[in-house]
Amino acid sequence: MANLFDYVKKYGNQTFIEKPFNEIDNLVFSSLSYLDFSNTAINTNSCTLENIGKEYLSKNTYKEVKKLGIAMKDAYQLIEILITKKRYQEVLLSDYVYKTNLDMQFCALTFHVSKNLKYICFEGTDEQISGWKEDLKLASTFPVPAHVEAVHYVNEHVSLFGPDVIIGGHSKGGNLALVAGMYMKFYKSNKVKKIYSNDGPGLRTKEFSSKQYQRIKKKYIHIVPNSSVVGMLLRSDCYKVVKSSKQNIFGHAMSTWQIEDDKLVPSELSLKSKQLENSAHALLELYSDEEKSEVTDYLFGAMEEADMKKTFDLFNLRKLLKFKKNLKKVNSKAKLIARDFIFMIAI
Repeated sequence: MANLFDYVKKYGNQTFIEKPFNEIDNLVFSSLSYLDFSNTAINTNSCTLENIGKEYLSKNTYKEVKKLGIAMKDAYQLIEILITKKRYQEVLLSDYVYKTNLDMQFCALTFHVSKNLKYICFEGTDEQISGWKEDLKLASTFPVPAHVEAVHYVNEHVSLFGPDVIIGGHSKGGNLALVAGMYMKFYKSNKVKKIYSNDGPGLRTKEFSSKQYQRIKKKYIHIVPNSSVVGMLLRSDCYKVVKSSKQNIFGHAMSTWQIEDDKLVPSELSLKSKQLENSAHALLELYSDEEKSEVTDYLFGAMEEADMKKTFDLFNLRKLLKFKKNLKKVNSKAKLIARDFIFMIAI
């Protein structure tokens, strides 16, 4: 069975006029958002995907990038192919934003697919520990700082008299796309035709029940692999389940999603994913937002004291031992809640 790399190779010589933008192109652009374009000429007037891709590849090696995780590794391999394909070479990239601090990791960019369509994409969680902290905060806090940034970005880059817009992202980026579509300025919202969340978390009960969600529900497409973990966290009600070549958390990578011709292969949620969805909702209702937030602050406070700033610091023995020592300071209630969450995902 084919994957998104095979799709790009097969249809890469057809323009977006010959073959209109589809759900696989959404995966392609969502994947590219994981690449760090900070040191490229992305915000100049001549930033085609071909030019930016070549510049990025000249400054970054595959050996370096693959250490940053599966999403970055896949994106690197993908852009190597895209710069050779007519379909993507002339797509313009613009308005790249990357911000990170102790409480937030946010990245967004815009792909100008044609004169009549652009794709606004939000990056999922990268190697920054602050991004993972914000992921956990989604269960207890709304909005998180990245939500505010996403809404501001969409309001700034969607024009009432400009091209139609599709918003999307993978993992946390999918959640940001959803929230940006829900809370953007109402008079601009008709320009947004689709909102893609590629295995992103859903919403807390309050936001899930809101009029803002109901308003965009018809244009919202939540794609999850058949053994989804991340996409089952928080509330959602309109999954498009696709077949993945990997199980459990490994199926989170978009490169594992199976494609037949130019469509994702449909599937059904695994029993384990259904159980996780039910367990997650029940557990989240059991504890207050304050208790859930306290757990996040305790865990990541211990990481910060251990000088853990990026995910690969979790494999640094010295920092890991210091983190473990810091965890002993966590109160028993926080430990209990953390244990419940870890057990829920692990079983």
